[in-house]
Amino acid sequence: MKNLIAAALLALSLSAAGALAQAPLDGGSLTWMAGNRVHTNANGGKIYLAFIGPVNGVVTGTVLTTTTPGQTYIEYDKLGPNAEGKYGLTVASTSTNMASTFTPLKSIEKGRIVFESADRASRTTYFARSGNSVGAVIERKANGTTTITEYDFRPVN
Repeated sequence: MKNLIAAALLALSLSAAGALAQAPLDGGSLTWMAGNRVHTNANGGKIYLAFIGPVNGVVTGTVLTTTTPGQTYIEYDKLGPNAEGKYGLTVASTSTNMASTFTPLKSIEKGRIVFESADRASRTTYFARSGNSVGAVIERKANGTTTITEYDFRPVN
């Protein structure tokens, strides 16, 4: 009888732990991401970002980048589970002929979400800023060099 009760308690605790691990993804913890924002590059080029969600643990985003007159590209982002049910960031862009990449979730906490590739060659961090702004940091490692790109997406008025 003790073994049966212990097994039941273990099953309940594992079930609760799994539910707690997913709760931030399904709850309102990513609502700070929702909205329309713009980042202005040093050269004056604009990057427009629109996030929708979360709905059922998924946030979607569309990014419109204008680099120089007449040059634009579009990126589609999904923060949510992939086909295998693993939570992460899927990105497809017209600059890569819509080839998609998937980066697994590394951590999530209030006002911050981090995705990192298994080989640690790429990391994407989104974080809440004051005034309904969203910061983003993209880190890429190649040939012994790390490239860090920072963005400050401010609300579109």
